[in-house]
Amino acid sequence: MKKLFCIASVTLCFFSLFTLSASAQSFRKGSLIVSASEGSTFTKYTTDNTNGTTDVLHEGNVNGDRDPLIVEYGLSDHWGIGLNMGTDIFKVDPAKFYGFRTSNNTVKAFFSEVTVNGFYHFYVTKKLDLSAFAALGVSSVTFKGNDGDHSYKYESGGGIIRVGAEAKYYFFRRFGVIGMLSTFSSNCSTEGAKSNTVGQGYTTSIKGAALEFGLCYRILH
Repeated sequence: MKKLFCIASVTLCFFSLFTLSASAQSFRKGSLIVSASEGSTFTKYTTDNTNGTTDVLHEGNVNGDRDPLIVEYGLSDHWGIGLNMGTDIFKVDPAKFYGFRTSNNTVKAFFSEVTVNGFYHFYVTKKLDLSAFAALGVSSVTFKGNDGDHSYKYESGGGIIRVGAEAKYYFFRRFGVIGMLSTFSSNCSTEGAKSNTVGQGYTTSIKGAALEFGLCYRILH
């Protein structure tokens, strides 16, 4: 009886430690995490004319500012699914990329995306959460404005794929910081965009990498 009592005590002790360890994880099944970050995007920005008169209009390296919001839910202690909504802002030369001029040789192009993200959390402790992710979704490139008496508008849409890794560190039980590195590829065409006044038939392709830092908050668990 004493031996059985000792075995039961040891088993209960291990079970208690496992439960305590699981409850202390910064990510686990049922977690709901919201992350907001800012960063920089480094790209190869390309436009080509799909009407057959020009192959590649222009290709160049363009850097931008990035501002995404990510919501993730824990499907298990290692796998999560999420939604990413983000916008990159690029300042491009319209004469080179879209075939028209402005007085300051610059337009502000907004590259927006909405993706569904799949996460794998390969290292998780009470404070630290390291994960890799893959994302697939829709994207668009738009800009519009006025330059003197001339107004311009460009809209295009397409798809995007993004893969990367992120690290979260929790200073408090639910509140922490996030760092993220990713690479992506997107292609947006003007098919169906009949209201464009410039760049009609010009496809915009953007490929590159992004580096971001921000804050995260765990709402559930």
